[in-house]
Amino acid sequence: MDIDPQDLERYRQMATRTEAREAFDRIAARAQRSLAIFDDCGEFWGLERKAFADAAASLLARHRDASITIVVHDLAHIERHCPRLSTLLRAHSPRFRVLQSDPSVRAYSRGLVIADDTVVLRRAHFDQPRSFLDFDDAAVAASIKLFAELVDNALPGVSAQATGL
Repeated sequence: MDIDPQDLERYRQMATRTEAREAFDRIAARAQRSLAIFDDCGEFWGLERKAFADAAASLLARHRDASITIVVHDLAHIERHCPRLSTLLRAHSPRFRVLQSDPSVRAYSRGLVIADDTVVLRRAHFDQPRSFLDFDDAAVAASIKLFAELVDNALPGVSAQATGL
């Protein structure tokens, strides 16, 4: 595999949604063990796209312990626009989960994506496209801790038996 100069950057700021989604696609496709996503609804990252479903399926097929957890404030986008995720849920539950955030954190408006506990992609605010890609151990550890709290308090989300997807 060729090394992309961006792979050597420890921290990068992205100003546009296009740049952020490209970074998301890169880390989702390269994840080897885990992918954790927290967002308002998943639309920003394009969870409905075939590219994401393919990356998710590849991750889950790589190893029997690989996992993907998605926590969103609003499940509507995933339920209405992400039919490929339904197939993944049925095939890979409980290693693939989609949860709804607890109402007590609905005002929290900063998204994050963590891949393999080594890289974090953070959204500054749900209303802004600006995002930050960070490989710093402290930044990743803080994001892992935050995500664990979100999951611990999350409500059941999309079921593997959901038919509306």
